[in-house]
Amino acid sequence: MKKFGLFISIALLTAFVGCDSDDVEDPVVPAVSKPVVAVSENTPTSFGVEWDAVDEAAGYQYVVTESDAAGNTSEFCPETQTDKTSLRFDDAAAGAKYTVKVKALAAADSQLADSEYAEIFVETPAEGLSSQTFAFTVDDPVGYDSATVKVEPSIADETYFFAVVKSSLLLDKNSNAIIEMLKKDIEPESLVKGEQTIETKWLDPETAYVAVAFGYDADRGASTSVLSRSEKFSTAVDPRMSIDVSVMNAGDEAISAKCVPSGSGSYFVTAVKSADVAGMSDREILDAQLAALNAEIDKSGWDAVAAAQFRSGTSNYNASGLSIGTEYSVVAFGVQKSAAGKAEETTRLFKANTKTTSPEAKVQLTYVIDDGDKYVYVDPDFAGKAVMLFDLVPNEATAKWAVGLFYETVLEMPEADIIAFMLGDPANLYTDALTDRVVPLEWGEVLYVTTIGVNAAGVTGPLSMTRVEAVMDGNQGGDEPTPPTTERSNASVGLSNSLFNDEGNPAAQITFSPNSDCASFRFMIGYGPGLVEEAGEEAMIAAFGDESLNMSTNPEGLWYDSSVLQGSNGAVFTFVKDALGATVCNYALAYDAEGVPGKISVDTMQFPASLDDLPTSPSSAPTSSMMFHTRYRHLAAIELIDRTSRLKVSNLK
Repeated sequence: MKKFGLFISIALLTAFVGCDSDDVEDPVVPAVSKPVVAVSENTPTSFGVEWDAVDEAAGYQYVVTESDAAGNTSEFCPETQTDKTSLRFDDAAAGAKYTVKVKALAAADSQLADSEYAEIFVETPAEGLSSQTFAFTVDDPVGYDSATVKVEPSIADETYFFAVVKSSLLLDKNSNAIIEMLKKDIEPESLVKGEQTIETKWLDPETAYVAVAFGYDADRGASTSVLSRSEKFSTAVDPRMSIDVSVMNAGDEAISAKCVPSGSGSYFVTAVKSADVAGMSDREILDAQLAALNAEIDKSGWDAVAAAQFRSGTSNYNASGLSIGTEYSVVAFGVQKSAAGKAEETTRLFKANTKTTSPEAKVQLTYVIDDGDKYVYVDPDFAGKAVMLFDLVPNEATAKWAVGLFYETVLEMPEADIIAFMLGDPANLYTDALTDRVVPLEWGEVLYVTTIGVNAAGVTGPLSMTRVEAVMDGNQGGDEPTPPTTERSNASVGLSNSLFNDEGNPAAQITFSPNSDCASFRFMIGYGPGLVEEAGEEAMIAAFGDESLNMSTNPEGLWYDSSVLQGSNGAVFTFVKDALGATVCNYALAYDAEGVPGKISVDTMQFPASLDDLPTSPSSAPTSSMMFHTRYRHLAAIELIDRTSRLKVSNLK
């Protein structure tokens, strides 16, 4: 017994230890950095890639695959290790697609993991291009904002394009992608021939660059050779004054920034909309600001402009009267008076980006429920009903706004759909307040008054929903909807259909089969599927009960009453051709002899994509000679539960 007890104790101990071990996560092993790989060469028969050395990497492992036109991959070079930071493959095929993967390997004693694979795509040029190649010699030393490069083409009489490009812009790009990126900057006058020594100005200091060149035909707008590129080189440190620009605060219409120069020279600072300088280089932004300053100097003189706009030492810059919710750049540069009395820069451009805040657009609802009999002087139809007296007042941040009155099924709708519906029609938007308004309701009716505002920047505010119940004790709030209380009967009506080609138009013969409890019914023909599920039965019953939606008196209504069938049990409905290929549904609601609604019936029709797939006559004999021309309409559920356009709103003033 003692041995057995000992065995149980050990087993229990093992179980508890096992449970504890499940809660311990495996330690995360840090990895060396992933290489940043770039294409260094690309010809019809060869290509190369390169990357900067990775700290704490003992070596590198690479693998190359080739893809065919169907996207199938095959091994071009198996996994191989190297201690170099560049690769060249001389057995490539013209017009082929290759994927090169490179990862850094951690040293065995580093307690680090290998990096993830870096990946770059290379597509070799097709045959037929010129064999033109280029050699580059970069003058040493390189300046802080310029570089001089000697370009030697292998074919002297072919035109080519040359550029000095930031190395960072070429990462993860193959030669074709680099050419496409640069083509937008090519002007016919920028093309050259033969050996050239070219100085490129306005470079950024302490930045890595690469010289590139490729043959180009301006008439065809296409490259005529593969791209050649130099070794990477870096610009020097800028010895001129620097300006540290930092944004301290961004409000609705104002920005404050702090400028800290490294020297004692004068400088200029301003805020520009980011959209106004989009696509411009720092040089172009600086030139534009200098041009504006010199226009002011021509008008007011150097002394007046310098006193008002130039500053020195650490300073705070404040801009006001800005657009709300808008991106800005605070830009600064050193400035001095030239011999000609103009402003000229003494530094490069410095900038900081920010965005003004966007005030929240809101609409305030205040209301009271009262007896409609008191307001028959406004509208005799208010007699015997409840009325909601209300004001809707937007706040100062609201530029435009919308209001909707919905059945409580709106709570089941996605917020984005409600907002899109309310703001979709500009004709339904307000700019001013609505005050002293009255709308009639049935006693006990529940509506959700829904508002949405938009500020001057076009930013929508929060969607606000207020539950309003027409009861005698005044304002009724509450977040939870009351459960449906509509009385229902056993009345029902079945629907069936037979599709056919009615002289070039899709058509359906609809047959109605009311049960013994059904005294009448109303039906909707040619709508999208899912209305009952999305809008809810209560909203469907309310829509069928809304006399303003009777298509016999309102062509823009929703339903027909069974009286239009004139005693027959069906009719033919001809659709426009947009019903082809669509799933179309018909809906019907039966009423008993007391007018109590019963079951909602749904009939689904799947029209083929072509009229050729429809028979030329219905599969069963016509139930009547009555014909209706209708259209397929994808009615959104939110349209069904919207009461806004169907409630008569009056002004008490």
